[in-house]
This record gives sequence, structure tokens and C-alpha cells, in this order.
Amino acid sequence: FFLTFNIIRNTELCNSIKEVESNPKIQSVILASSNPKIFSAGNDISELVSPDADRLPKFWNSLQQICIDLYGSRIGTVAAIQGHAPAAGCFLAMACDYRIMSTGHDVGGKRVVPTIGMNETKLGIAAPFWMGQMLVRTIGNRQAELALAMGTMFPPEEALGVGLVDEIVSSQQSSSSTDESDCGDALLKLLPSLMKDQVSDPVLLKAYAQAKLFAKIPSRARLESKLVTREEPIQDLIVKREEDTESFCAFVMEETVQRNLNAYFEALKNRSKKK
Repeated sequence: FFLTFNIIRNTELCNSIKEVESNPKIQSVILASSNPKIFSAGNDISELVSPDADRLPKFWNSLQQICIDLYGSRIGTVAAIQGHAPAAGCFLAMACDYRIMSTGHDVGGKRVVPTIGMNETKLGIAAPFWMGQMLVRTIGNRQAELALAMGTMFPPEEALGVGLVDEIVSSQQSSSSTDESDCGDALLKLLPSLMKDQVSDPVLLKAYAQAKLFAKIPSRARLESKLVTREEPIQDLIVKREEDTESFCAFVMEETVQRNLNAYFEALKNRSKKK
């Protein structure tokens, strides 16, 4: 899976969703990252810094399309959150039907405790209405209001407490049962080659078990139940799509916003040089 959102990756994800949906044998999927440190780092900042006036609305349209396609997908979707999920990474997880988060794990000798949240305000920008409202529907009005204003990143236990994730899993959790062993064998066949070394990861095993549960529910009933809460916000985005794009592009192009984004972009580059 990819780490950041740009036009190409957004389009690839939407195409993958459509491809999976076209296969009636597939009833559920797991969204995971090949990098255990990061579930998704959100939007590719290079799409937003000194953006091309023609490319920027296309980028935003491609992100809106992920919301439309994934949030309303007939497929049962499970987010396996092993690493951090800020901003649009949090949106990606919320767009799934079930979210399982690691309580932390060792990567390269260092302890990684993932966090998740909509931290846009700390970058000097604001989440679009459809992402913000998704957070409201997920954790409730007051919790979302504070989280959006403060750019809160929730550690696993807090994310579970507010309802941002459905389950947290310790990296120390054993996989000793026969069912879990069977899950591991089946999961190994499904994982891409660059992720096969993660086959025993408790988050992925739990995600696979949940995906199996989704697949057992009659697909029409599962979709209709999903749309009870999701169809209205999806249609709202479709109706307001052009207005949202114009508003976002105008906001991002403001001098103050560009200054904040440039400062963050430079900080990222400097941090990368030190590694």
C-alpha cells in the first residue's frame, strides 16, 4: 500500500476498488501498509506546495473520488493500522468499515507507538467538510470539534476510547489458536511479496479474521446496512464537489497557507536528510 496521496496513487486506489468490486467472489479486503511505521502519511505535500493551477483541482477531485468509492463500497473493508495515520491517512481509515490499530511494535530496534487523527490545523490548513463530518460521525460532535480544532493525534488507547478505532492489538499477542494459525496460512497466500514477512503480525491476523466475518454476511444486506449511514454524506459530497474543489484550491493558494506549507515541507526534507 502507498504512504501518501497524490494524483497517480489516488487514481490507482480508485481503480483497484473498482477492479475488486467487479469480482463477485471478493467480499472483503484489508487496507494495510508495507511500511509498519506508517499506515498512510496523508496528502503528498508536494501536491500542495506552489501547486500547478491546473493540477491542483485534479488532485483534489481524485481524493474526493476515494471518499465516494471507498466509503460506499459494496466490499467489506478493514483498515490494519500498524503505523501512524495523520490527516488524510486518518480519513482513509475512517472510510473503511472496521479499524484495527497496533498498540506499538519494535521497528529497527526502536519502539513505534502509532497515532491517528486529523492534524491539519497544525500545518495551517483545515480539513474539508466531508472529512471533518466523517470524524463527527465516527467519534461524536464534541470530541470531533476539539480534535479538529487542536489537530489531535490519538495514541491507540485514546483512539479506542473515543471510537476512532474499533480494536487495538498488542504486538506481544500470541497466535497460538488453531483458527489464528489457519488465518496465518491463508493470509500468507494473499499478502504481496514485500509484506510476506509480516504474516504473523497480530494486527494483520485480526484484520484477516474480521474480513472473513464481513465476507460471511450476505453482500446485499451488508451494503444496504452500510448505506443507511453513508449514502447521505456521499451524495452530499457529490452535489457539493465542484464548490468544495473551488474552496479548497482558493484556500491552499492563499499566501499565508503557502507559507505554512512551505515551512512544513522544508522541515520534512531536513528531517529526511538527518536519517
